[in-house]
Amino acid sequence: MGKLDYIINELETCFDGKPWYGDSVMKKLDAVDWRIVNDQIYGDKSIAVLVQHIINWRIFVIKKLQGDTEYDIIIDELNDWTRVAIKGEREWEQLKQQIRQTQKEILELLAHCSDELLDKKVPAKNYTFGAILPSIAQHDIYHLGQIALLNSERINK
Repeated sequence: MGKLDYIINELETCFDGKPWYGDSVMKKLDAVDWRIVNDQIYGDKSIAVLVQHIINWRIFVIKKLQGDTEYDIIIDELNDWTRVAIKGEREWEQLKQQIRQTQKEILELLAHCSDELLDKKVPAKNYTFGAILPSIAQHDIYHLGQIALLNSERINK
């Protein structure tokens, strides 16, 4: 198994497989009641905002894999932390569908690549795909912990 194959496997396991640390991204998100996704317990980051933030960074990776030199995310600006307010179960399902779509697009783009991609520079950045691709799962897991904490606060009340 090559390095890229390992990264793809990690992305799949973290997203909807059986990761060693517990629930996958989608298992955790599917367990969240849509009625609490706008709640702000610890500051201004709700579950909906955290999910949109994960999506935003996944879109960044997709754009860069497609060779886009213009697309960027500015840390702590609107396209990093987009304000989201879910008004119903359908909107929550649509947000979850957006994250599923980013997973599909990333995997489709990586399916046609080899380990050589890992040494290529990310368009208009000073780092390589070898640095950013493993961080997708790491970033998802980090925010999944926050989502789990926010969800457990509501379950325990």
